[in-house]
Amino acid sequence: MTTWLPNLTRFCKQNDDNKRAKVSMILDKLITLTIEEDDMYPSIQAKIWSHIGQVSDLLDIVLDCFIKRSVLGGLGSLQAEILADTAVALASSNALLFSRKVIGRLCRLIEKTCLSPTP
Repeated sequence: MTTWLPNLTRFCKQNDDNKRAKVSMILDKLITLTIEEDDMYPSIQAKIWSHIGQVSDLLDIVLDCFIKRSVLGGLGSLQAEILADTAVALASSNALLFSRKVIGRLCRLIEKTCLSPTP
């Protein structure tokens, strides 16, 4: 399975929203697998998410999927905690790039909310 993961970038680089949606759907299914399969959880992190973390072109869409899924679960939910733990596995192979993307997103969010805070 890990051999085809880098090929997902071929669909992400194109401006075709349909193909990007399919990649998001694949990632969402992998997220579901990670959350629901307790016995396979360590293997999924080691074999799938660490390899996805090596593919820099996928990190943006993966972070989008992680954030959307974590928000659905809510703050402090088991789902959000599993995804936070999985994000560590994701970042382990490319820590500098991953941290740069996360910090960049946080800075943009802080910038938006400081100008027009929401209730």
